[in-house]
Amino acid sequence: MKRRAPDGFTLLELLVALSLLSLIIVALAGGLRIGTRAWESGRTSASIDDAELAVRSIAGQIERAFPTDLRRAQGAPVAAFRGEAENCRFVALSEGDAQWGGLVTTEIGVEGAGRRQSLSAWTQVFREGDFEAARDAMRATRLIGNLAYLRLSYYGALDATHPPQWRETWRDAAAPPRLVSVRIGLIGQKGLIETAATIELRQR
Repeated sequence: MKRRAPDGFTLLELLVALSLLSLIIVALAGGLRIGTRAWESGRTSASIDDAELAVRSIAGQIERAFPTDLRRAQGAPVAAFRGEAENCRFVALSEGDAQWGGLVTTEIGVEGAGRRQSLSAWTQVFREGDFEAARDAMRATRLIGNLAYLRLSYYGALDATHPPQWRETWRDAAAPPRLVSVRIGLIGQKGLIETAATIELRQR
C-alpha cells in the first residue's frame, strides 16, 4: 500500500520561500530608498531654483532703474533712489505689458516678519510728489515666499566730496549708486539656501 505524503511544506521549501521573500523585501527597500533620495534631491533643486529666480527677479527690476532727480524746496536736487538694507525704491522705465507706460516708482523689499517673510515689489506711476508714498498706496506683487533674509548694499559716491565706497544705505545722494549688491537666503527643506548677485545701474 502506497503511503500518502503529509500536507504542508518541507523544511527545504520553507527555506527557499523565506529566501525569496527576503530578496523581494531588500529590492523594495532599495527602490524606496532611491525614490526618497530622488524626491529630496528634487526638492533641494527646486529650492535652489527659487533662490536664483528671486535674485534674477530683483536684478531685472533694479537694472531698469532710470536716473531721475527729485527737486527739493531748498538745496540741490537729489537722485530718485532710496536704498536700505532690506528694501530699495527707485524710478524705472516701464516695460508696458500689464504695467503702466512711462516711468514707474518701484520698491523691492521684505514683507512680513519671522518665518512668514516674503519678497515683494510695489509699483505706481511716477509722480515726483508721490515718490515717498506708503506701500499701501502702491500695487503690490508677491515675488517669492520662504524668505529668510534679504541684504542690499550700495556702491558709489554720495556726492563729489565723498569717495566711492560700499554703504548699507543710500539716501539723498546726488546720483544713484553705481552698483547694488543683493544677497538673499531662502528657507529650504534642508536648511538655508543662499545666493547673491551684483547689479550695475545706469548712470546719467
